Amino acid sequence: MSTGGIVVGANGSAEADEALDWAVAEAASRGVPLSVVRVTTDGTDDDEDPDHVATRGWLEAAAARTGVRPEARVRVVPGPAADALLRVTAETGAEMLVLGRRRRGRLGRRVLGSVSTTVVEHARVPVTVVRHGDPHDPDDGTVVADEATRSAPRPRRVVVGVDTSPPSVAALRHGAEVAARKDAELSAVFAWQITTLAPLPGSWGWAPPLDDYERFASDMLDAAVREAGVDLPPERVVRSVVHAPAAKALVEAAGTADRLVVGHRGLGGFDRLMLGSVSRQVLDFAPCPVTVVRD
Repeated sequence: MSTGGIVVGANGSAEADEALDWAVAEAASRGVPLSVVRVTTDGTDDDEDPDHVATRGWLEAAAARTGVRPEARVRVVPGPAADALLRVTAETGAEMLVLGRRRRGRLGRRVLGSVSTTVVEHARVPVTVVRHGDPHDPDDGTVVADEATRSAPRPRRVVVGVDTSPPSVAALRHGAEVAARKDAELSAVFAWQITTLAPLPGSWGWAPPLDDYERFASDMLDAAVREAGVDLPPERVVRSVVHAPAAKALVEAAGTADRLVVGHRGLGGFDRLMLGSVSRQVLDFAPCPVTVVRD
C-alpha cells in the first residue's frame, strides 16, 4: 500500500463538505496525510490567494465538526476537475481518492453526468463516493432503511460485494482492512442468479435444483474469503448468499452499513460498462459511502 495518504475534492458545497468530513475522519483513522484539493479556472496554489484561504477555512470547519485533525495540506489547482483530481492523486502517491456526490433522480444522473463517475472510471486507487441529499425527496432515488432500523443500536458494518473476480477479491481484502481498523463486522455478500454462475459440473442438459446452485455459490464465496486472506475473528465475518440481482442485493444490504465496497469490474453484470453496471448502480442508489476498488 502506498503512503501518500488521501486526496479529497472540495468546493464548499454541502456534498463536498460531507465528503471532506468523511476524508478528515478517514485520514485520522489511517494515520495518513490528507490533501484537500480545490479546482479553479487559474489554479493559483498560493497560500494568500482567496481560494486557498477559503479552502483552508473549509478544512478547519471539517476538523471542528469531526473533532480530529490529521496532517493536511490544501491544494488549489487548475481544471478540468476530474483530470486535476486524478493528477494530484498520482503526484502524491495517494492510497485513496474521496469525492462527494449529490443524490439526483435517475434522469438527472444520466443527462448531467458527474465528475465522480469519471474519476471512478479512471482512478488507479480506491475511490470513495460520499453521498449527500434529502432521503425524503421523492426524486432522490436512493434506497434507505426505515427510521426504526436506522436508529436501532447496531454494530459497525462493512458490506462487500463478492463475485470471485480479481477486483471483488481486492474489494474483500480492502473491506477486511477497514473492518479490522474500525472494529466492525465484515459482511461478504455473494448475489447470484443462474445466469451469473457457470453450469454445475455434470449439469449439462438439465437444470439442477436451486439448492445445488446455492451451495455452489456458498463454496465460491468461501473460496473468495480464503483468497482475500481475511483475518478477522469468525464471529465478525458474516457470509450471505443471496438469490437476487447483485446491485439490488448490495444496496439492500448497505441499508444499515457504514460502508459498501465493490470491485471496479467483475463477473456477470460487472463488466458490461467500463465502470461496471453493478458498481454504477450502487454508486447511484446505496445509502452509505461507497468505495470502488481495482485489483
